[in-house]
Amino acid sequence: MIGTTLDKYEVLQKVGEGGMATVYRGRHSTLRRDVAIKVLHPHLSSSTRNRMRFAREAKAVERLRHDNILEIFDYSGDEANDCYIVTEFVDGETLTSLLSRCGRLPSEVVALIGVHVTRALAFAHAEGILHRDLKPDNIMIRVDGTLKLMDFGIARFLDESQVTMTGALVGSPAFMSPEQARESDLDLRSDLFSLGTVLFYLVTGHLPFSGSNPSLILKNVIEGNRPNVSELSPSMSASLADVVERLMATSADDRYVSAEDVERQLLRCLSEVGIDIDDPAWHLKRFVDEPEAYEGRLENHLRVVLLTEGRRLLQQGDHLAALRLLNRLLSLDEDNEEVLELVQNLHGDVALSGRRGVWLTATALLGFVAVLVALWAAGGMGAKATALPSVPPAVPEPTAGAAVVQSSPPGQAAASIPDEAPAPQPSQPEPAGDDSEHAAAAPTPEPVRARRERPTEVKSTHRIERTRPSQPEPAPLSAPEEPKFGTVVVQPAGGLHAYVYVMGNRMGPTHQAISLPVGSHDLEIRSPYTEPYVAEGVEVSNGEKRTVSVSLKVRPAHVVFPDGWDAECRVSVKEGRAPPTNAGTLGALGFRLEAASPHEPVSVDVTCPDGELRTKKWRMLETAEVAFPPPAAGTDRP
Repeated sequence: MIGTTLDKYEVLQKVGEGGMATVYRGRHSTLRRDVAIKVLHPHLSSSTRNRMRFAREAKAVERLRHDNILEIFDYSGDEANDCYIVTEFVDGETLTSLLSRCGRLPSEVVALIGVHVTRALAFAHAEGILHRDLKPDNIMIRVDGTLKLMDFGIARFLDESQVTMTGALVGSPAFMSPEQARESDLDLRSDLFSLGTVLFYLVTGHLPFSGSNPSLILKNVIEGNRPNVSELSPSMSASLADVVERLMATSADDRYVSAEDVERQLLRCLSEVGIDIDDPAWHLKRFVDEPEAYEGRLENHLRVVLLTEGRRLLQQGDHLAALRLLNRLLSLDEDNEEVLELVQNLHGDVALSGRRGVWLTATALLGFVAVLVALWAAGGMGAKATALPSVPPAVPEPTAGAAVVQSSPPGQAAASIPDEAPAPQPSQPEPAGDDSEHAAAAPTPEPVRARRERPTEVKSTHRIERTRPSQPEPAPLSAPEEPKFGTVVVQPAGGLHAYVYVMGNRMGPTHQAISLPVGSHDLEIRSPYTEPYVAEGVEVSNGEKRTVSVSLKVRPAHVVFPDGWDAECRVSVKEGRAPPTNAGTLGALGFRLEAASPHEPVSVDVTCPDGELRTKKWRMLETAEVAFPPPAAGTDRP
């Protein structure tokens, strides 16, 4: 077809091929404008049903005019010999290509991408159209940084019945929603789930759902069998992790209700670290052009912002929010002395130094906050306490005429009694409201003490004397006992590395000392490449260090092959020092390869009938799944 003319469009070169159509680069014969021409495969265009589906795409997308949606210019019509549509030509790369070139993307870049995709989805959903095949291959970033959502080839109107090809689901299994995998009725929340899988893939470099064949992948999608996104990307933004996890909720009722809601949350993730989506300094074009320089500049920015914001949140008493930021800073810089000093000042421990000290202090602080929460729940702290001093300051005796503060229950104002109060009044509850603006500027409150009744006092002979019964002076309230901690080191056999969790909270990596409150703990050891393991009833003693040896079972690692590889390409695998073995064709393998010994270096060779040969080597112990580079041609797999 190259060199021919379709109506008024010259066909210049083939740029891609998918299961339904071949895509060519073309040019309008009179306007001299480059376009993309998507031509339905002849064996499909002979079917009236398929031609109707193809026409459906043209009519659906034609009315979607949005900066982040691929624009359609023309359509061949139902009666033409060649069934095609003409769209704008995007000079750029897909997210699949970007991920292959740059590796997993920084959280802030993923959030920027997510904002633009949600804007496109929000516009399409407002028009009553679902995408139904959201995946990295269908999202492109133009050379100027503009994101384009493409291929509404299986989009459908919300109020119409489902249209599928006979005997097969329409869509990409790895990015389907559970309801789409079950072939149930869909709504816009199905697209939001697929968006979550795309964000998951970009920030971790791994597909959330795996399996040796499409059926197993769909089973895992339906059952929600996948790792937590933060397990695969420990240094990612905790706020972005929250967004991804909610997007990928198995039940549609647990997800966001609209793309606009997701956009707001993603913008909040960026605002949290002082990034404005409209700031040219953080534009996607800058990342696409110079990813390494962008990441270096972003990391330097995060070091400053995370520390500053973390310190501010600690001063306001929001320890958990502060720890989310400081933990991320520790993952970027384990030896950050400023963070070490900050948490030491809060916790009051003796000075520690180096990487071990940072992790010890950070994990001890997590335990300390847990103790504070427990004390609050037990009624031992006021609802608005912001810090607990290690030693209570001395309480001076009240001077003449000074108001004496009475201890009040949480949620009630402390009552003060002036010298000439006509009668004591019951304390009134504080009005409900948000005190966050006042919390930052308010001085640290003086320690609360019980009210001491004053003796009878006669102010005037013309007044009625008021006598109050005297009571013994109560002892000043003492500070709760300082929490006690011990340390635990988990050592997996064989030098494997994983993370230690306590009650669902990640406390730190194996082989490093982890500070835990005194008592008995169940330690869960997890990683993407090992089976979960629980060490039950580990006793922690005050000031003592305990080593726990565990034996972890390694999961098989997998290599997945992206769209574009011919099913007849043959695969050869070499694991460690073993000789190479012939694994078979990509088609027979289901475009997925299992590495039986992931603790060994793995080398994979792919040889295709057209003579293309590609080799890739990995040290797969660090990951559960890796993606083989796309073929040089970059075409879609037929």
